[in-house]
Amino acid sequence: LLVLAKRDITWKSTLKSISDSLKIACMVLMLILGATILGHFFAATKTPYLVADWLGGLPLHRTMVMVIIIFVYLIGGSFIEDLAFLILATPIFLPLVLKLGYDPIWFGVIVCVTSMIGIILPPMAVNVFVVSGIAKVPIGTVYKGIYPYLMGMSVCLLILLLFPGISLWLPNLLMK
Repeated sequence: LLVLAKRDITWKSTLKSISDSLKIACMVLMLILGATILGHFFAATKTPYLVADWLGGLPLHRTMVMVIIIFVYLIGGSFIEDLAFLILATPIFLPLVLKLGYDPIWFGVIVCVTSMIGIILPPMAVNVFVVSGIAKVPIGTVYKGIYPYLMGMSVCLLILLLFPGISLWLPNLLMK
C-alpha cells in the first residue's frame, strides 16, 4: 500500500517482479516435484524401512544413530534447498527414529533446527548466497556474520539432543 501511495511502482517493475517470483516459485516446485517422485520410489521399494533396519541393526547407541542422522541433514541441507531435502530425507529417517523410541515431535524440532543450520553451513550455504545477492555484499562478509548464529544454533541443537524434554515440554503441557 505504501508503494502505491508513493507511486514508486511502475508496470515494468510490476511485471519484472511477477516474472522473478514465477521463476523462483517454479524452481522450488520442480525441486519439490523431484523429491516427491523420489519419495514415491522410496515408498514403492521400501527403502526407508531397509535403511531403518540397517541403521537400527548397527551396534551403536541410539544417540549415536541420531548424531549420524543429524550429520546427514546438515550435509544435505548445505547442498540442497531445505524444503526439498526435508521431503526427501524425512520419509527415510522417520521410521528409524520411531523404531529407536524417539518422539516424532522431538524429531521434528531437531530436523527444523538442523535444517536452519544446514542452509547457512559452508561450503554451499544456500541462504548465504541469497543474502549476498540481495544485500549486494561479498560472500565473505556474510560468512563472517553468520558464525555467531551458527555457533548459537549448534549449541541449541546439542542441548535439544541431550535434553529432549525441552522441546516436548510445551506440547505435553497442551495435551493434558
